[in-house]
Parts: sequence; C-alpha cells; structure tokens
Amino acid sequence: MKNARLVRWFSLVVVTTLLMGCSMGAAAPTATPVPPTDTPVPPTATPVPPTATPLPTDTPLPTPTPGPIVVDDDFSADTGRFTCENCVVADGKLTIGPFTMVDSYTPFLAICEECGTTKNYKMSVDTWYEAGNSQFGWGLLARQDEKFTYLLAATSWQVYNVFSFDRSTETKGGRGYASLIGRWSKGGLSAGRQVNHLEIVMQDSTMSISINGIFIRNIDLPSANGKVGLWVGNWETSSNFDNFHFEEVR
Repeated sequence: MKNARLVRWFSLVVVTTLLMGCSMGAAAPTATPVPPTDTPVPPTATPVPPTATPLPTDTPLPTPTPGPIVVDDDFSADTGRFTCENCVVADGKLTIGPFTMVDSYTPFLAICEECGTTKNYKMSVDTWYEAGNSQFGWGLLARQDEKFTYLLAATSWQVYNVFSFDRSTETKGGRGYASLIGRWSKGGLSAGRQVNHLEIVMQDSTMSISINGIFIRNIDLPSANGKVGLWVGNWETSSNFDNFHFEEVR
C-alpha cells in the first residue's frame, strides 16, 4: 500500500515537472495587431485665394427715342423763337415789318428755330394785314433749303399764291420768284385786316393747303428737308401773326 502511494506521488511529480518544462520552453504567443480605428485625415489642399466678386451694376435704361417736335406759340411773351431784323412781339401777337428800305425783292423771313430742319409736318397760323405794300403778300414759310425758298402767300385782296424763290438771286436784286400755281387765285380769304387761318401739311413731295378751315389744293414740290416759319414779301409790308402751331409728322 505504501509503495502504491509513492508511485502515485512520483508519477504526479514527473507529470508536473514535464508540464512546467513545456511552459518555460515554448515561445510567448505574439499579440494579434489591432487595426487602427481612426480613418487617416487626408492632407489639406492649399487654399485658393478668394476671387473678388464684382459688385452688381445697374442695368442701363434704354435711351428714349425723341418724340416728334411740337411747337405752339400764342405770342403772349417774346420767347425768341422767331428772330428777324424787325420782328416785334407785343399785345399777344408777332408783327413782322416794315423794314429798312432795300432795293431787293428778297423775302423777309422769320424762321422757327425750334422747329428744326424738317421734311414732313403740319403748320398753321392766324394772320392779318397791318400796313404797307402787300403786292407779294405774307404768310407761311413752307420750306427753305439750300437752293430754294417755298412760300404760301396771302393778301388783303382775298387772293393767294404759292411761290418758289431762287436763293441764288438774293445778291442780284432778289428777282427770283416763280409762281407754282400761275396767277393769284381766290381761296376763301377774308378781305382787308380780317384774320385768316392758314394751314399747310407737307408729306414728302406733296403740300396740302387749307385756308380758314377749307381745303384748297395740293401742290407738288421736290421732297427735301428745310427750315420753316413766317414771312412777308416786301420791305414796306407789315403783318401780324398769332396762334402759331407746328407739328412734325413721322
């Protein structure tokens, strides 16, 4: 019995010794690397300097198209619209003439500067005779271009005419008148110093004439641009004008 116990203790010691030797001789286990949990931060790009944003600009407004020229003058004041050597604004009217005596038949003009250089238009005026020799009449300057002056003439004798005047004769005694309708014609004019309303409408090469609200006739003229206004035909003549109206036609 005693021998059996010794054998068991001996066997236990041997086994224990072997186990301890294995433990001491074996290499220590290598630890499994733990993958990193933090995602690496990519390198930061070099910042680009900011580009200056231009300030918004106001949208330019469209340039308005100039409207047709309209001129009205009741001659209650002297606006300087009509200028000539002897034009007088007084008592609500414009008086043209008389002028210093000259040895010439060149017409005396009062050009409407504000009316501009025009081609197609409507123009009218109230007018009446004041004094002096009116053999060439007075009235509306229908057009003055580089070569000719075109005139609607009224008289105190109840007749009218339409003249062209050759401007090349201005320095040669002014004998450059030519009638565009032939003889003086009756056309609804009131006699003497009564007021007459003259109106012309110019459309390209056609001039329409009305007197005291009554259409009289059409006249063919060369189509061109020119100045417009009022006139008297003799240095002795003086005539009055009122309620001038000009309207450009487009």
